[in-house]
Amino acid sequence: MPWSQSQQQRLALEKSVLESYFGGRVSWIDPTGDTKVEVRMTCSNDKRYTLRVYLPADFPSSCPTMIVSNPSSFLKKSNGNLMNRSSGEDHTYGSKDGCTVICHFQPGLWKGDNTLYQVFMKGLIWLEAYEAHLRTGHPLNRFLQEM
Repeated sequence: MPWSQSQQQRLALEKSVLESYFGGRVSWIDPTGDTKVEVRMTCSNDKRYTLRVYLPADFPSSCPTMIVSNPSSFLKKSNGNLMNRSSGEDHTYGSKDGCTVICHFQPGLWKGDNTLYQVFMKGLIWLEAYEAHLRTGHPLNRFLQEM
């Protein structure tokens, strides 16, 4: 999908901000087409994940979708169940490309001035809650406020 001039300017700004905060851990996939952005994250317990954001054609007007792309399969709950369905308790929205879609913003509350940096930081908060869930068995919503 070709990006408009204003979208190209916005994406250039987003790229600059992401690089300043995440350095060499950012990857842009198909930046002139079906654009996705990945950031490699490390949780406080040194567990590593990769978060992928799918940019909608009308970005930044619509909320992007975020998955945990590494590991490259569905995440598992502490009881071994796959996290491949929408769940308010887990703050998940089902699956995409064989991976767990996680909540970062409620799509209806998304505003065009929200940034990819905010999206990825909320993804990191979700990952920290997931790690706490794995340690304790408590549901993720115990560790997360409405995102």
